[in-house]
Amino acid sequence: MALEVIDSRYGDYKKQLNDLILVILAKEYPLKIGEIHHKLKNEFNITLSIQAVRKSLNIMVNRRILTVKEKAYAIEKSYTLELKRLTDQILKNYFSGHKDNKSLPTQKQESISTYEFEDLIKVDQFWAEIVLDWMYNLKESDEKICLFHGPHCWYVFGHLALEYNYIVELKSHNIELYYLIEGNTEIDKWVSKFYNNWTAYKINPQTREMKTVIGVFGEFIIQYDYPDDIYSRMEKFYTDAKSLESAELKSIAEILKSKTKIKVTVIRNIAMAESIKNDILSKFEKEK
Repeated sequence: MALEVIDSRYGDYKKQLNDLILVILAKEYPLKIGEIHHKLKNEFNITLSIQAVRKSLNIMVNRRILTVKEKAYAIEKSYTLELKRLTDQILKNYFSGHKDNKSLPTQKQESISTYEFEDLIKVDQFWAEIVLDWMYNLKESDEKICLFHGPHCWYVFGHLALEYNYIVELKSHNIELYYLIEGNTEIDKWVSKFYNNWTAYKINPQTREMKTVIGVFGEFIIQYDYPDDIYSRMEKFYTDAKSLESAELKSIAEILKSKTKIKVTVIRNIAMAESIKNDILSKFEKEK
């Protein structure tokens, strides 16, 4: 039976000692037993014997939750990946509390799922989780290509470090990335300096008004439409800025966190995904 302790930061809230050890090692590793014991006392105000901590550590090592090397402990990478995949699946199925599943009539492998979010930042976080979940489940023989088509790539303003991690993770799994952008402003050109490090980023020379954002990966399509008010404010931010120095960065931050209703649709349809993929790729091929 796992040892339960009182986490005094949350009143009489019980947590298993194993959980607290994971919290500690998630922040800092590797740590020796004395260091873990010290952090339990200082960070969680929990007084336990070294023997009790050692017992939990041994159990976690035997269950392949932790690894130990030279008497120092760290979280087992395979365990971390399993947690990540489980979290991705839960997020995909339950995120935002509302999901509609509708089977298309033509093939059993086709489906449509809809999700609703309250701001653009949450939409983008969900988008990344869906794409990464697809990537983690790819087989060696599967096509490794992911495409984006939308008016602008504002993600460097919303969370630059997360966008960097997202792209680097995809590239570490040999995913080809294509970004087709309909905006042709100075900000769009400046943003290309970031994406061109890892992706094929192209501003469509025949730019047009586009309120829909589309992603294609494998047999999946993910898309959403900008609410009219959000779209208008977004366009004003991009068109008013004649350089990065003159851009109203406060306004883009406010736009991205503005409360609204954004419906995200995830479609599984091989023929549709292939058609959109080829259409986007054709814009890049014309440049060759």
